[in-house]
Amino acid sequence: MTPVNPVGEPIGAMIRRLRKERGLTQKTLAEKAKCSRSQIQQIESGTRVPQLSLRERLSSALGVALPATGRVTLPPGTADTGADALRMRFNVLLGRDPAVAERALQVAQTLIDAQAAGPELEPLRTIAVRQLDRAEDVLAQLPSRSVRVQEWNTVTDWCTILGQVTTSVRMTHVAGLAALGGEAGDEYHAALTDLAARTGPAHLDIRRIYVLDSVTELWPYDERLWRLTRAGIQNLVVQRAHAPNAHGMLLVDNRFVVLGEYDNFREARLSTRFSALTHDVDYHAERFERLHDLRRRGRAIAVNELLTAPPLSRFARLDEGDCREQFRAALEHAWNEISNN
Repeated sequence: MTPVNPVGEPIGAMIRRLRKERGLTQKTLAEKAKCSRSQIQQIESGTRVPQLSLRERLSSALGVALPATGRVTLPPGTADTGADALRMRFNVLLGRDPAVAERALQVAQTLIDAQAAGPELEPLRTIAVRQLDRAEDVLAQLPSRSVRVQEWNTVTDWCTILGQVTTSVRMTHVAGLAALGGEAGDEYHAALTDLAARTGPAHLDIRRIYVLDSVTELWPYDERLWRLTRAGIQNLVVQRAHAPNAHGMLLVDNRFVVLGEYDNFREARLSTRFSALTHDVDYHAERFERLHDLRRRGRAIAVNELLTAPPLSRFARLDEGDCREQFRAALEHAWNEISNN
């Protein structure tokens, strides 16, 4: 039986076609593949099946990974495997650009190292691979001479970490640093609402703290604040004067901490750091509890208490009657009270 590739072309005919397309003689191809001219003649005529090692060298010389030839025409034990095909593809890449091949090996090694880091870091691996997929997508568009780069949404990464929660979620949002606007999108708030709906043994302790310069910074956010509070999430509002060193963070259980790193001068997010290091998690958990303790000292607004007291207790939705005006008035009154403490 004549060995053929997956689309029906005999492998010998394929080698002859590729050789001629590249302007190579049988002698020149033989020199590149480190074999004899007679071997090339026999392969092209279909009277000889190239062994795996020779097929790899021919693949490299022709710049194309030659297909598997099938078990029926190969001696026992020499049939192609997926690894053989990958090796031939890599040899072709190595022949075309050694620097690119080396970079590919580096990326592959980092992926293998990431897999060996342990199952508890799976959400961090998911985030890293998502970044890699995004870069690959941009590179794949380059030959078209027009590239579309998707905006990176950090909220997606936050939700990946949120999805790992088993006991508690603690968050600090710092206004003026993109923490209450675009970074706190619908997907993020929907995830929080879903978590708050867990009951029984699956119930979660969810606490959030907003650090603000002015209570009016909450006005564009009041609808979300109302809904999250009604969902059972504990929300505190703190004046920045009482917490000048506070920064945005997300703590999931006692396993992960997510930190926004900012340029305070430009009020812009530079990066997001994800950590599963015990000392990182413990340090920021302690900072959160110190910030949360401002409530005991009368320096924080407990939004949940405002909603359970008259007149807000009679409203289910913020758009009912004058609820929004009443809500903002209650927040302003509480803000003025903690200003004097």
